[in-house]
Amino acid sequence: MRKAEKRTKIALDESRTLMLGAQILLGFQFHGPFQNAFDALPHYAKVAYLGAIAAMVIVVGLLITPSAYHRIVERGDAGAAIDRLITQVAALTLLPFAVALALDLFVAGSAMQGLLTAGAMAGAGLIAAIGFWYGPNIFNRGRPEHDDEGESSKASTEAKIELVLTESRVVLPGAQALLGFQLAIVLTDGFAQLPGHAKLLHGAALGCIALATILLVTPAAYHRIVYAGAMVEAFYKIASRFVLAATVFLALGLSADIDVIVAKITGMPLAAGIAAGSAFIVLVGLWHIWPLSRRRARKVGRSE
Repeated sequence: MRKAEKRTKIALDESRTLMLGAQILLGFQFHGPFQNAFDALPHYAKVAYLGAIAAMVIVVGLLITPSAYHRIVERGDAGAAIDRLITQVAALTLLPFAVALALDLFVAGSAMQGLLTAGAMAGAGLIAAIGFWYGPNIFNRGRPEHDDEGESSKASTEAKIELVLTESRVVLPGAQALLGFQLAIVLTDGFAQLPGHAKLLHGAALGCIALATILLVTPAAYHRIVYAGAMVEAFYKIASRFVLAATVFLALGLSADIDVIVAKITGMPLAAGIAAGSAFIVLVGLWHIWPLSRRRARKVGRSE
């Protein structure tokens, strides 16, 4: 594997670290409102909880964006352009991640000791996260220059396959964790008290996340069973389609469950519908509409 391809793989592997933590935290946020003690939380804690969910949806949307962009725009090729995008997205993602973590600590503090403890826990969490995540960038003035071989690099078929399998692993662990939380929800007392249409909507969300998980597992199984692990171009194209299709169902599943969660917390179906619709637009916009527009713009630029 050449230097450009290795750098891109390392960048994607680093995104996997963020993604697993982000989707486990989002899964907890989806699960929390169905616990018996949630209704006893003060109003300000529930507002903070909604803020944490919104922040984590943004985090998940941003973290998957480079993989979708790499599939759609770069067609699996490695180089400085995709490396910069992954780096920029990571830097942008850490702020809403820190905010969501702080808000979740605020909710936990509210449940334990009240507003003063909640504020102290949230403040300490926010300062620690920003300090550790952004501090090195502030104080490190001697970062090496980019040493890739040009703006982009045509990757070999073997490298493309390794990168697309890495990108499926970026999303898969988090999707599986989220699926586990969604399955656990149906066994809670809070879920039993939901109206019938909300239960059906959660069932649809569960089905979408399950299908996304199946699609993300498929490339590895397909590669092993059909191609016996051979590095062929045909498999790379199929794997890319599976990964991109999985993101559509992931967006649908997340948006549907946001409708259920917001309606349960606020008791306002209209607000829940707006929140779910907004989440879907943001996720599909980041994962499909923006990359497709960038690919089209690139084609137009080359034809002129």
